[in-house]
Amino acid sequence: MPGHRRPSRLARAVLRRRTAALATVGALAVLAAVGACGGSTQHSVAVAPPPAAGAVVPAVGTRLSADQLPADAAEHWQPLAAPRTQQVTSAVRLNECASVSGALAWQQQAYVSSYRTPAEQDLFSFQDGPSARSAYQNLLTQMGSCQSQSRALQTKELGSSDALVTRTATTGQGTAWSRQWTGVEGISAAGPQTDHLYAVQQGSTLAVVHFDEWAGTHAAPYSTRADGDLLTSVALKLG
Repeated sequence: MPGHRRPSRLARAVLRRRTAALATVGALAVLAAVGACGGSTQHSVAVAPPPAAGAVVPAVGTRLSADQLPADAAEHWQPLAAPRTQQVTSAVRLNECASVSGALAWQQQAYVSSYRTPAEQDLFSFQDGPSARSAYQNLLTQMGSCQSQSRALQTKELGSSDALVTRTATTGQGTAWSRQWTGVEGISAAGPQTDHLYAVQQGSTLAVVHFDEWAGTHAAPYSTRADGDLLTSVALKLG
């Protein structure tokens, strides 16, 4: 068993908790069962309600492929299942700090890396461009206070805080962030990690990509120097 991998049960638990937290409408559940030492990956996807009437369902071509996701050269991302789309009737939480409100439909694609760490690609469809832009601006506001929120959570649960949230790139349509912190078990895994979040708004669609690096799993940390290029790639996919 490679020494840099965390036990598979941790990745399985994180993916289960995160999916349950993200699926606040209670419909989509992607459960990863990762075998130890490179064993097979199993998954199950619950039946999701159809998209809301009038919602534009994102096409497959509007998503990044697995090999276009951040750090794929090291992570070797693999999808856990086919993407599923569901209607949205309430806010969808992205992490401990931010959520997306007002979407009509939500398409979720989950991935697992060769390190057994999680990634997700979400496409939120809105009634129109102004609605999507408003949701994006709200996300910017929420992430602007993510460092203080994360530290408050750490202080409450761990007794100390070390969270550092950095805006790593911006374009005319998107923003990228990284959060280095000792995670609090819940939506995130417990322990030292860096979480990466990317958000791009184009027309009536808001795209969100996020992945986690757990300390001790990677030979070298992911460099955020290419985050601007990643945002541009997402925008090009959205058209």
